[in-house]
Amino acid sequence: MKLGGIVLCSFLLGTVPVKAQTPRAAISGGYSFLEDHDRSENFPAGWVASATGNINRWIGVTAEVGGNYRTCDNCQRGPFTSQESRGADLHLRVYTFMIGPRVSARAIPAVTPFAQFLFGGTHVSGGVQFDGALTTGLTYQPGGGVDVKVTPKAGIRLQGDYRIIRTQGVDNKQSRFLVGLVFWPGGQ
Repeated sequence: MKLGGIVLCSFLLGTVPVKAQTPRAAISGGYSFLEDHDRSENFPAGWVASATGNINRWIGVTAEVGGNYRTCDNCQRGPFTSQESRGADLHLRVYTFMIGPRVSARAIPAVTPFAQFLFGGTHVSGGVQFDGALTTGLTYQPGGGVDVKVTPKAGIRLQGDYRIIRTQGVDNKQSRFLVGLVFWPGGQ
């Protein structure tokens, strides 16, 4: 009787992990807005897709890919554009591919805040780094967000990240905000 009371109290207080509350995986996709702090430029068109496999109730591993785009009309980009390209329209692209750990708090079933630290690479082209250059650099990206459950298998994700891209000995700093959908294939 006493053991049953302890188990019941622990369950009601949320200290006993329940397998149904922790999804094995999450898949998400959405829109992202990127700001490049070093060049004071915004990349208003973007996308992101990620998949997370949860190791236990709090820790998971996330893989993420994304792309952000902008067109620089009549571009006068200063040191990053040669004289031949000044005044031209440049199609700037930033692609990322990263993986890393994610920590989630599952105290409230309908809202799951998380923090993550992803490592990987960023590929820039179209004049983002240098005129017409294709450059790939080491990237790390701390960030966090929240998943809000709408149905047992789907929700809305809001996320913010700070990205550091190391290319040709220079650190480039970017901030990213994203909004999207998240799906839990087995439910949450």
